[in-house]
Amino acid sequence: MNNKKTTPKQQISKSWQLNSGDLKLLAMITMLIDHFGAAFLFFYMNIDNNRQKYYELYNIIRSIGRISFPIFIFLLVEGLYHTRNIRKYLLRLALFCMISEIPFDLAFRHQIFDWQSQNVFFTLLIGLAAIALMQYKNIFFKNIPFLNYLVNILIAAAAMLLAKVLKTDYNWAGVLAILTAYWLRSSDLQMWFVCLVLFFFSSDLELYALFCIPFIAHYNGKKGHLPKWMPYLFYPVHLMILWWITSVICG
Repeated sequence: MNNKKTTPKQQISKSWQLNSGDLKLLAMITMLIDHFGAAFLFFYMNIDNNRQKYYELYNIIRSIGRISFPIFIFLLVEGLYHTRNIRKYLLRLALFCMISEIPFDLAFRHQIFDWQSQNVFFTLLIGLAAIALMQYKNIFFKNIPFLNYLVNILIAAAAMLLAKVLKTDYNWAGVLAILTAYWLRSSDLQMWFVCLVLFFFSSDLELYALFCIPFIAHYNGKKGHLPKWMPYLFYPVHLMILWWITSVICG
């Protein structure tokens, strides 16, 4: 007979476990909430004479939305370690960079093309490509620590510069956050530093990104049952729907 007692902490960890599908669903929901504020409520406030009454709601909505991007960063890095073919992973991101750009511009700029800002898939693609290059170059420099670190720095700098030039969503800070998640993957402080990078280098609202940490802390490393393509398709589809709703209601 086993008389070993289970602590409250162990009970919580056993009862509340999240797989990657659960985290993706949470990221999608909080992203939808965020984009409802940025793509619809923002425009609606501009046509309402009493716009002041919406500001508090707008800030709450955008604060909730800060949870989304760090979760996607975490899943991107986890996906790198579980993928069988990183080239296909990169091509999938590149494909949705192209598919999502017009919906992104329509939703947030109400223009078919606007080169002032590119969708978040560009940020994820640049970050993942930088990590892939860092891993590939280890073949040549793994026995030369100084050159290994130097090349890592050069790759990181080039990736952040590219994000800045292309004006991707979250800009160079988004790429730095992705690289931070990769470098600190084995650390319990991984997501703390990711969120702090976004807070210090992107926006004060990113402080609310810290609320993603309790959810990620209960990640069990399992895949879940959410279809692989669902998060990819969700991004351009929900942006098109928000653009349509905004166009109908706000003119």
